[in-house]
Amino acid sequence: MESHRRYGYMRRCPDLFWDEEKKRYMCGLMLDPEMSEQVRQSQHEGQGCYAPLNSWRDDVRNRDNEK
Repeated sequence: MESHRRYGYMRRCPDLFWDEEKKRYMCGLMLDPEMSEQVRQSQHEGQGCYAPLNSWRDDVRNRDNEK
C-alpha cells in the first residue's frame, strides 16, 4: 500500500531491490530514514509474510531480468 501511495499502481514497486550480499530482495521504503517507521508499521514488519502461499518463498533469487 505504501508504494501505491507514493507511486500509484505499478506492477512492481521501484523501491524493491535485490541485495546480492544477502541474497534477497529489500524494501527501500523500509530503509528510508523519513518513511521507514510508517512503512514498517503498515507492512507489519517482523510478523511474517503476507502471502504464505506465495511459491516464490521457496525459490528466493534475483528475478530482476525475468519478464
